[in-house]
Amino acid sequence: MAVGKIENDKVEAIIVLPRDMFYTTDISVTLWIINNNKKARSLNGRNLRQRINEVLFVDIRRWDGNVEEYVIDTVKKTKKRKVVFADAQIAEIKKIYTLWQTGEGYSDVPELCKSATTAEIAAQKYSLAPSKYIEFIDHDLEIDYAAEMVRIQQKMRNVLKAEKASQAMLEEAFGGIGYGIK
Repeated sequence: MAVGKIENDKVEAIIVLPRDMFYTTDISVTLWIINNNKKARSLNGRNLRQRINEVLFVDIRRWDGNVEEYVIDTVKKTKKRKVVFADAQIAEIKKIYTLWQTGEGYSDVPELCKSATTAEIAAQKYSLAPSKYIEFIDHDLEIDYAAEMVRIQQKMRNVLKAEKASQAMLEEAFGGIGYGIK
């Protein structure tokens, strides 16, 4: 099905949403924006650029910080979480899509969006997974491992010191009531 939609140039954008946006499923949902006319034209006061043989990929799975909980069973008091977009997030995704359509100020953003050609999509065997096109950055490369290990080592020293102090307090307390545990 995806091959036909791409070869017929019907897919305009693929947007992958965060998990838990819909209470009927906890999987990540992908929106397909289909458009029969990707030619340059004026639409609703906007001048759209020609987007023939292009697809916008957007990955907003990490936009999951705004969570609401709601009760799904009042008797069992079962709760479920649901990700909800803030108005600013909705405005941001609309801005990305609009800038891409008009060509005014759009640029690919690592870990967020990428405009791909149908040739690039064909090279990926027509996969419409945004992760095939959007650049992801290995943030582990930015870690100063030596400094991080020194920090963790000091933290573990403090934890072990606190554990020894706690153990000594317990031994003293039990000894104080005549039930030594040494």
